[in-house]
Amino acid sequence: MGDSQTAVIRYRAFISYSHRDHGVARWLHRAIEAYRVPASLVGRETAYGAIPRRLSPVFRDEEELAGAAELGPVLEGALRDSAALVVICSPASAGSRWVDHEIRFFKRVDPNRPVLAVIAQGEPGSEHECFPASLRFGVHADGSSDPEVDSEPLAPDLQKQDRDSVKLKLIAGLLGVGYNDLARRDLRRSRQRMAAFGSLAVVIIAALSVLSIAAFSYARMAIEQRNLARKATATAQHNAVEAERRAWLAEVAAQEVRRDADLLAAAPRRGHR
Repeated sequence: MGDSQTAVIRYRAFISYSHRDHGVARWLHRAIEAYRVPASLVGRETAYGAIPRRLSPVFRDEEELAGAAELGPVLEGALRDSAALVVICSPASAGSRWVDHEIRFFKRVDPNRPVLAVIAQGEPGSEHECFPASLRFGVHADGSSDPEVDSEPLAPDLQKQDRDSVKLKLIAGLLGVGYNDLARRDLRRSRQRMAAFGSLAVVIIAALSVLSIAAFSYARMAIEQRNLARKATATAQHNAVEAERRAWLAEVAAQEVRRDADLLAAAPRRGHR
């Protein structure tokens, strides 16, 4: 290509994939850009240069190319300006001429830049071949395959490994460091998070215990107050009934007194006659 030495690196990686694998591509794009490189590794010189704090930006084309005759200046420019190529492998990508074109173009720009792969579906060398031919072999200056050069990369397999392991292996390849350098840091961070979660759980349990005791005390007080209120209501009702009974007795007594008085008042008049 002749201009590989003067190309400006704008992207940490270019993700090449069939749009049938867009879900894996979207996940991988976000995972790479969100990853924070361990502080102990930042600035270390590797075969790919000084290790950055972040692996961003990463280029991922979201447009379909079915109607295009060639890659076009945007994709060619992104490939030319990417530090590495990541190929998402599947039977769909193995049969995609656009994935094949992107790999060939990238290798022609600079054969020394890393080409990494991750298997989303299928199996290399089987009836469900997932590696494009341009990924398995070298590429001549004119873009044709060079079967004399075996360039098939080691590719973590999402069908057999968890996503975190696959992510770390790809990131290690992009940084030019060993997988264990990142795995150990991730293990330490996981332990620290577990310890932090454990401490937080203890605090939450203690707080819930205090709240439970307080709630129990308040509930007991509420029951006592309810019982007192019930007793007061019962007493008031009893007193009201008693007062009504006494009023009735007083009324009856008053009637008896009035009746006796009337009898006494009438008695002398009958004797006088």
